[in-house]
Amino acid sequence: MSIGVKPGIRWFVAARARATFAPAAVFGLVLCFAAGVAEGHGGGPGLTYDPCIQQMGADDFIHLAVYQPEFNPFAEFCDALPKAGRTLLVFDLMGTELPDAAVSLEVLEEGGSVRLSVPPRRYRSGVADLLADLPPGKYTVLVSVEEPGGRRRLAFPLAVGAWWGRLITPLLVVLLIGFVTAGYCLFEVRAMASERHNSATNNRIELRRVWKS
Repeated sequence: MSIGVKPGIRWFVAARARATFAPAAVFGLVLCFAAGVAEGHGGGPGLTYDPCIQQMGADDFIHLAVYQPEFNPFAEFCDALPKAGRTLLVFDLMGTELPDAAVSLEVLEEGGSVRLSVPPRRYRSGVADLLADLPPGKYTVLVSVEEPGGRRRLAFPLAVGAWWGRLITPLLVVLLIGFVTAGYCLFEVRAMASERHNSATNNRIELRRVWKS
């Protein structure tokens, strides 16, 4: 013996099911998008995905990590600092040639004047660090490698006092959530409207059959 379910009830059950599983679906989609955003900001495979890394030679790379222990001992920055003050710049010299080369460091202000300079020296450990007291503004951090054939130089931009830097990731997440939620809701509204229309049509057909019988 089979029990039939009226189209109106089927539509109601389907709507309730969609409303129940919609948050989970939206959350899953947001996680996928957020993963893509995180990968685009340095989290993907390979050194070229990290915006804090620049290539010095064929097999040599320099990674910049910036810290402000007095404000946040756990945060690591790259090109934007939320506050001014004592700043520690750490350079990872990755490669076979860089630890044996003479490396000089310079911090230039926006106008081109030298804020801080460290003369060329060898960093056998592969790590060079620079402590500076930086007021708000825009800077360029230069890393120069002295070689017999000439000098190779990399420039890392650095903005100090960039309060908006903290808001980039939260704003991206909010925009992704709003975009995915709006698209999903629009899709569900259209789908439920179509199902409701089909349900009403089926009800009219069943009523006609009942009256004819």
